[in-house]
Amino acid sequence: MAVTTPDDVEWAVLGDVRCTLGESPVWDDTTGRLHLVDVPGRTFWTVDPAGAAAHGTRCDRPISAVVPRADGGWLGISGRDLGDLDPGDGAFRPLLTLPGPADLALNDAVCGRDGRLYVGPIDRTRAHRGVLHSVGPDLRHHVVAAGIGASNGVDTSPDGSILYHADTFAGTVTAYAHGRPVASVRVDHPDGLTVDAAGGVWVALWGSGLLVRHTADLAPDRALRLPVPLVSNLAFGGPGLRRMFVTTARSDGADLSGAVFTADVGVSGLPPARFAAVAPADTGPPPGAGARR
Repeated sequence: MAVTTPDDVEWAVLGDVRCTLGESPVWDDTTGRLHLVDVPGRTFWTVDPAGAAAHGTRCDRPISAVVPRADGGWLGISGRDLGDLDPGDGAFRPLLTLPGPADLALNDAVCGRDGRLYVGPIDRTRAHRGVLHSVGPDLRHHVVAAGIGASNGVDTSPDGSILYHADTFAGTVTAYAHGRPVASVRVDHPDGLTVDAAGGVWVALWGSGLLVRHTADLAPDRALRLPVPLVSNLAFGGPGLRRMFVTTARSDGADLSGAVFTADVGVSGLPPARFAAVAPADTGPPPGAGARR
């Protein structure tokens, strides 16, 4: 993939958050706060960009991703489980265990603008045993794609009709429509991704310190460089959703690695979609939970 010359951006460091591996940034448009997780640190962070004040909650399990719920709560992803995450005390209550090899922990997750939750695992054996799952509000689920190596960034187009998914080990970002691949682009170590209000697909490139924007049909369009190499994920937020927030991981010899960076990059994002999961405590066991549809 040819990457254009990176644009110069004046990045600011958000507060004093320093993660071993920062992931899953989510802007809460109701409170004006940014949320993210430090996966190895088992910490759920809440940051007020206005004053850069940050509060970390220790979680009782490693959380790889968080997804806002329609009822105002949070879903967490841990191991092969989706569950309720209490941001107050870090308690995790499993709601659904997705099928698959026990050594393949789930990774990035998002609620798409079609109302479904998308999540896949990492297969560190490089045998590509992973699958990308689609989970409905009733917690019934099915497989979107198999043969996944390292499921990372995932998001949908503004109208929810296209699903974008990054596989780090395959070095690809793929677009799916109606469950079928419709476009794909080779990318050097793609990690997290997000879609902006114009339909552009922003991808964090792990190891190179780059963010690359692609058009909706996955043609490379623009690149930004950060001052640290291990960029992991990104989200839009702030007034008018015009600020980009980028999570990073610690790297030897890189000052500010593990920090959250923010800048106005000249485009607007989209508010996060909220997952309207039906909790088993409310309705009894979800129909079809644990079975493929």
